[in-house]
Amino acid sequence: MTRIGSGHRARFMLVATATALSAVALFGGSAASAPGRTLTTVTVDTLPIANGLPLDLGIQKGFFANHGIEIKKTVLQSGNDIVLALANNNGDIGYLGFVPMYIARTQGIKLTLISASEVEGTSVDDNWQNIMVKSNSSIRTPQDLAGKTIAVNALKGVGEVMIKAALKKVGVDPSSPKLLALPFPSMRSALNNGQVDAFWAPEPFVSQALNLDGDRIVMAPGPVLGKYWPIGGYAALEGWETQNPALAKSFRAAINESLSYAQAHPEEIRALLPAGTQNVRLPIWSPVVDRDKLVQLAKYTKEFGVIDSLPNFVKLLPSSVLSGKVLQGTVGNVFITLRLDGKVVTSLPHGKYTVVVTDNSKTTGFQLVGPGVSKRTSVKGAGRSTWTLTLKKGKYVYSSITHPKRKRTLTIT
Repeated sequence: MTRIGSGHRARFMLVATATALSAVALFGGSAASAPGRTLTTVTVDTLPIANGLPLDLGIQKGFFANHGIEIKKTVLQSGNDIVLALANNNGDIGYLGFVPMYIARTQGIKLTLISASEVEGTSVDDNWQNIMVKSNSSIRTPQDLAGKTIAVNALKGVGEVMIKAALKKVGVDPSSPKLLALPFPSMRSALNNGQVDAFWAPEPFVSQALNLDGDRIVMAPGPVLGKYWPIGGYAALEGWETQNPALAKSFRAAINESLSYAQAHPEEIRALLPAGTQNVRLPIWSPVVDRDKLVQLAKYTKEFGVIDSLPNFVKLLPSSVLSGKVLQGTVGNVFITLRLDGKVVTSLPHGKYTVVVTDNSKTTGFQLVGPGVSKRTSVKGAGRSTWTLTLKKGKYVYSSITHPKRKRTLTIT
């Protein structure tokens, strides 16, 4: 692979915000091997955020070793840093946001998605990536962010696009705030000393600000744009994937297994977090990508001048990556619903779906039964369950476990 050209390097150097040194303090590199086995090393460039921890958990559980892979992990500060590293052959696969992927593709850096990773939540109450302000700040609503200084981890990155798109959607001039690039670990002190009026960050930095500093969430940009908004995934250069098709397939299988395991065992993800941050808001990890939302994200990225043209989606999002939607199920003592993008659904096309169920009752649960599917949450427990399923043509019924007459039919066409 030819090294990244000077023009590409200059742009990414301008938007890259820090070295990996500040990140390693929170999330160090790790690797695992299987004694007596010959494994192929895959170098993964990743970010210092809780969302990337399924990789670490998968290493610990031996998912990668079972697929013949040893992971060498490098922690960088932003998706733009990771693009630059991959383009210079300093890594095989990178965990990064879709916006840096769009930038790369439209500048001739031919990234292709190897696997999906996670999505955002549905509101400020369950979202893990938010705009934070001090408790005594005069900023009370998203409209109050006009003219204020907001810290993001990189200019022309995910944060800038999400913030501007969300502000525009709630009626705020997206060009009115001033964005300042700072590493995630530096944002809390910048807010406390008045260098910025607000900052946009993921976990564990959100919970640190909430619990240690008493800060407030003033806006969750992702949920403003749509329920379960896609954020990032694992990508590689097309050349690497072409030269290593079996290895790419094995990595995809291992990371998808890791994502599913992490989603089902949040306590094991929390155990990997730094002390004092075990109660962070975890993302929803899903191996499916919502291509419609990703096209809309690309349009936002172009609208706000981060890219000049839309990327080649056929190349960026190959058919080997599962397409699907994220459904929102909710059950309480007296109600049960299933929604797509906030709207109750009665029919859907067949295919892959991630179903996120919020169980608000300790006396009943959510049950989904149909062709090839029989899933249920706990009757006595409350919380969130996530299933990635293949819904086939036919009739599915979702119902309250202890109130079987409280049910709805979902037709899959």
